[in-house]
Amino acid sequence: PARTMADFESSQMQPEVEALALRWVFGFNKDVAGGVHSLIDEYRTAIFYIASNNGVIYDTVNKTQKLLQGHANLISACCVSEDKRWIVTADVGPDPMLVVWDSYSALAAKTIARPHLAGVQAMDISADGKQIVTLSREAGGGEPQVISVWHWLAEGDGAAMSAEVAVGDFQKTVRFAPDDASELISNGDKRVVFWSVDEEGLQFYSPPVAQRDFKQPVGDFTVSLALPGTGRAISATTDGDVVVWDRVVLPEVNSSDRRAVKVVRMHPNSSLNYLAVLGQFIVTAGADGHVRFFDFDFRVVAWFEDLDAGPIVSLSFARATPGVAYAQRTAKAGTLKCPDFVVGTLNALIIGCSASMFDELEESARRGTLLVQGNDAPVHGLALHPSLPRFAICGYSGTLQLWDYDERKILLMRLFDRLLGSALAFDSKGKYLAAGFTNGSLRVLNGMTLEEVTSFRVSKDMVTKIGFSHDLSYMATADLDRCVAVFKWAPKDDDESKPKEWVFLGKHNAHYKPIADIKFGVGTDGLPELVSIGADRHIVMYDLARSSVTGGIVLKSSVRIEQLGVPTACMWHQHGGVSGLDSTVIVATDQLKFRLFEPKTKAVRSTLLAPAHGGAITSLALVPTEPGAPESAPRFIAYTTKEKVAGLVQLPLDGSPQRTMGAILHAGQISAMGVSWDGRWLISAGGADLCVHMTKLQPEGLHVPENPGTLAVDPFMELLEGGADGAFVQEIVDYFYYAQLRSQGEDSKLPRQISGAVPLTELANLMRALGYYPSEKDVEYMLHEATFATFRETGELTDQIGFDDFIRLYVNHRPVFGVGKEHIEQGFRMLSMPDNDGGQGEGILSREELLNALENHGESLSREDLEQCLKALTGKGDADETFPEVGGAAEFAEGVLGFEDVRADDAAVNFSVQAGA
Repeated sequence: PARTMADFESSQMQPEVEALALRWVFGFNKDVAGGVHSLIDEYRTAIFYIASNNGVIYDTVNKTQKLLQGHANLISACCVSEDKRWIVTADVGPDPMLVVWDSYSALAAKTIARPHLAGVQAMDISADGKQIVTLSREAGGGEPQVISVWHWLAEGDGAAMSAEVAVGDFQKTVRFAPDDASELISNGDKRVVFWSVDEEGLQFYSPPVAQRDFKQPVGDFTVSLALPGTGRAISATTDGDVVVWDRVVLPEVNSSDRRAVKVVRMHPNSSLNYLAVLGQFIVTAGADGHVRFFDFDFRVVAWFEDLDAGPIVSLSFARATPGVAYAQRTAKAGTLKCPDFVVGTLNALIIGCSASMFDELEESARRGTLLVQGNDAPVHGLALHPSLPRFAICGYSGTLQLWDYDERKILLMRLFDRLLGSALAFDSKGKYLAAGFTNGSLRVLNGMTLEEVTSFRVSKDMVTKIGFSHDLSYMATADLDRCVAVFKWAPKDDDESKPKEWVFLGKHNAHYKPIADIKFGVGTDGLPELVSIGADRHIVMYDLARSSVTGGIVLKSSVRIEQLGVPTACMWHQHGGVSGLDSTVIVATDQLKFRLFEPKTKAVRSTLLAPAHGGAITSLALVPTEPGAPESAPRFIAYTTKEKVAGLVQLPLDGSPQRTMGAILHAGQISAMGVSWDGRWLISAGGADLCVHMTKLQPEGLHVPENPGTLAVDPFMELLEGGADGAFVQEIVDYFYYAQLRSQGEDSKLPRQISGAVPLTELANLMRALGYYPSEKDVEYMLHEATFATFRETGELTDQIGFDDFIRLYVNHRPVFGVGKEHIEQGFRMLSMPDNDGGQGEGILSREELLNALENHGESLSREDLEQCLKALTGKGDADETFPEVGGAAEFAEGVLGFEDVRADDAAVNFSVQAGA
């Protein structure tokens, strides 16, 4: 069976020395109710919260984090035992997990794989810490919701008992009764369910709720809680009320059943988001930002209404341990006697509070202590300072924050009125910080103070990329309107008597599909160069020297570098050659390939396998060498994929999987990435997970030293079916020998010269004999790569290729993803669009339309070549007999190509596993 992303993480993606080691998380999952907990007891002053796919134990005094790592998906629920010893986390997504952690050692004590099909919606741990209850997340497909109880200390990973939730209302929260682990209470928006455990398993009762019973409307339920020692329970609502449930004694009603007896208003005009029981107090927290203490008769005892931190969704108390230390702490409190507590808010703030705040006279003293400041909206812009330990972030909150990542503290914050940040970039000296926004505006700020220097409205759509040239002479942006805008640091109107400023030269609609990336580089003459890549499969070079305000943006070239793949990221790389330093643009594609483009010759020099650990690469950055490192030290490229994975690739690129690694850093989308100036840190933003991760770069965990016992071709042999000793390799050897004989003439009577190399003229035939059918453009790329294989070192061209080099070429060029019916369907849909020579649309083509497309579009086939292909495929050489009069992709795939019903993504998964192994 195909391995999962978690398998990669635990096996191949974690060398002995972690090449990527997460060290700090900025932000947390603010939207998870009950996602923040106090771990304060006699021995520590710590809190716990969830951040993306990690749990965080944060020491509020020593300012340190212990990270609970292991989840591959977004953590959706957590709970902490009453004694603060055990932390339980669960996620939602593919291959979900539930993990029980020891809060002191920060190690996993129990891992349960796939507790529910799609993950966990909510959970709780019993007062004695021995049982866990979970509610399943909606899985789609009509699967019923399930509630499960786990005896996690027992052997095995199965649930002790489970039951379907058959009440017609998706349940969102669940709690154990504080004084009886055999009773539970859950609720959805409209129904509350009381669960009990007996010999037969889980039994439930869901009492009806009708507004006419209370003579007032009742809002949606948010959370429910049993009141210990009373037999009663309460359910909070979005109206700020609680519905009180109590047992009734009636002949027609089971004595254990409860019914609603009254509604009590607790937080007027505000949703009541969280409930807790502390001794004889009911503690409530709401969207109004208030915390209130009530006795069991619902009389208010104390209130905290000046926190001013936003709507509260989490509330947790320190452990109320008896003894001298606790007595001393509570003796300092005034009217209210209770342990310290923390609250988490939707404004992404975690606030520490104490009972003594209730008696403070000054409003400022009643606000509590800010413990953690997170991000209250997705983070999309990220930039690292080029010489200081600082990074800037912006996003949909409208704020721009400047952080010191060594000190882990925020330095400056700036709020932009009605502007949502989308992109950030520092210049090479850190003098300027450019910020792009979703409305197409651009602000250039002072890199130290965040004061505005100048602003532009560069587009009618979102700015997606920003870059500066190495010499600070140019700045460029890309936007969703498929335009690249260029700015120059020059006197206005080219008047040398005027001071220099950022001047808008113009913009160019250089791509007809979305722009994936723009990057400045340094040409062989030392002057800045600018390239952009787009989903139109083109790489565009801009002539900066000839571009001007009056003449607009001038292009040097626009070269199509892909036929099937779509470019997703690029970077410049300078390297040595026979004639000195050369520059190459490394382009990553969604086919998990690197294309190495030479700006000088405007040709693709090499095609290489890219890391296959987590999908298409969306960001690339050269890792600077650490200060003091020798010149001979190996160099690396850092990359991130669209979702979850970041990694390293060792230079020079050769396609070997041994020189790449990847690790799951985020729970979902990775919106931006940067590498610190000293090469020690990779900082990544998780977009919707609201977190920024600071990861230690330790390339020695990836570096593959020279091993005299291995050959350079060995890693590529392992990617072939059966490995180096397999039948497929022997088949390649046979074809390779045959190609040598063929090149000397199959009927020749002269002595054969077996040189160990074949002429490049046989290269395409060899590839096709092995089942890889390259297009003519692909053949051109391969011939160019093989011809110039040693040119940089020797200055000489070659006209033949050896066996080892052929293996590397084959493995690097063959498609990672197989061709499936969905690709043929897409082709038919494109060809049948009305603007494609009158096609009928919806993937249906007449025989004449199909023949016209094959003979006149793309790499066209002559009628003679077409009939030869058809004869080989079907035994019929006549196109009129082979093609149906009218047909679609299914008829073509099965009737002409003879395809079986195999999905291309299955082939892709198999190859990804093989490539990552």
